[in-house]
Amino acid sequence: MKKHIPFFLLTLLLLDFQVKAQSIAARAKQNDLWGFIDSTGLFFIQANFEGAQDFSEGLAAVKVNGKWGYIDLKGNFMVPPNLEGAEPFSQGLARAKRNGLWGYIDKKGNFVINASYEGAGNFSEGLAKVKSGKLWAYIDKTGKQIIPAAFDAAKNFAEGFAMVRVNGKWRYIDKTGKFIGPGSFSGGRDFRKTNAVSSEDND
Repeated sequence: MKKHIPFFLLTLLLLDFQVKAQSIAARAKQNDLWGFIDSTGLFFIQANFEGAQDFSEGLAAVKVNGKWGYIDLKGNFMVPPNLEGAEPFSQGLARAKRNGLWGYIDKKGNFVINASYEGAGNFSEGLAKVKSGKLWAYIDKTGKQIIPAAFDAAKNFAEGFAMVRVNGKWRYIDKTGKFIGPGSFSGGRDFRKTNAVSSEDND
């Protein structure tokens, strides 16, 4: 009698493989072109690209003939190179540029959030910062504006809070857009768990 691997277990094994493969994949440049090397220093994806981003969630953005697309860990294009700009995937979506504006694509290359922003950030904790005109707002993964455009500058959410700049001063907000604390700051860092703080936080 044949034993079948449950679908959820197969999915976990695939994700585990992707994480381990990504952890040993590094960008490397050879003869002015980019490729990816493994832990032995050998190219497992040849240096054929004008530009490259790190692997994230199983895909990496690469540039060919002036356009960006996404390849998998075997070097196969999963999203054809037809984008003006591309950034690593985060929480299932990636920033992508078309007609001079930024939006978000899924892993099939479909724009699930239209390219309509002058600036955009990665999704973090379900929200992403986006810029229309001179001000930044936050949207969710459906493209719905959750926190209105009111900030001169903005950072990604971390541990439930984000830094935003208003009238030249930085403050923290929660995911409803409410300011945390009465004061403002000339600078600061993202919230982090106290057991995850690195030495760079003391710079």
